[in-house]
Amino acid sequence: MAACGGTCKNKVTVSKPVWDFLSKETPARLARLREEHRVSILIDGETSDIYVLQLSPQGPPPAPPNGLYLARKALKGLLKEVEKELKKAQRQGELMGCLALEEQESTCPICLGEIQNAKTLEKCRHSFCEGCITRALQVKKACPMCGRFYGQLVGNQPQNGRMLVSKDATLLLPSYEKYGTIVIQYVFPPGVQGAEHPNPGVRYPGTTRVAYLPDCPEGNKVLTLFRKAFDQRLTFTIGTSMTTGRPNVITWNDIHHKTSCTGGPQLFGYPDPTYLTRVQEELRAKGITDD
Repeated sequence: MAACGGTCKNKVTVSKPVWDFLSKETPARLARLREEHRVSILIDGETSDIYVLQLSPQGPPPAPPNGLYLARKALKGLLKEVEKELKKAQRQGELMGCLALEEQESTCPICLGEIQNAKTLEKCRHSFCEGCITRALQVKKACPMCGRFYGQLVGNQPQNGRMLVSKDATLLLPSYEKYGTIVIQYVFPPGVQGAEHPNPGVRYPGTTRVAYLPDCPEGNKVLTLFRKAFDQRLTFTIGTSMTTGRPNVITWNDIHHKTSCTGGPQLFGYPDPTYLTRVQEELRAKGITDD
């Protein structure tokens, strides 16, 4: 199996809230760092809650000695400062939220009026006017507040794919060394886009994707949920590849899979202590649960 090792010295991982706060609220600080260290900083990958940033030399050669090392160190320092600022802003926001909570609880998020004949959704516990939420669920069977799905969602994944599962007791994933590994292989032949796809009648190439789960109780639980998602045509879609920019190809559809055995989150592998929990949240948002 292919394995990715080591932490790349020109990459930095950052939580999405911290990066979004920095890039939207104080972009001048980021621009100043880029200019001072003559580097570009691009998002090279992501999971559900982190970005992988890649630093590259920018400007005319020769690059300054230890330029990337110093830029990476400066970026990590800046991200720590921004994280503190974000936490302070969140604390202030929580205080304001507490003051407004009573008013929010009596206001329907759809019509913005006082809730009439309150209807509380079973799974997420958000409340609305009975008439408002009844009409909303007729349009889309999901909570208008959090997107939690009610009913069975069916995607537009090509129907001629296969999900093949095998187990390898000799392949050990970091942090799950006492278990073997579940190997999932998704296989799709080439085909033609249907009416539910972006470009009906246009051909798309076939593809094969491989993913890994630990062969532990929770890993097998996620495997069962992956099977449900695949059967409901939610695992893949047809669109433009985020890595190659190529259009009309089969792409992942926001249910994150570990496509490497090692390398951590930045290389879509293990160890990643919260992955099994996060991916179950992603599946739950699409109505895929074990009940």
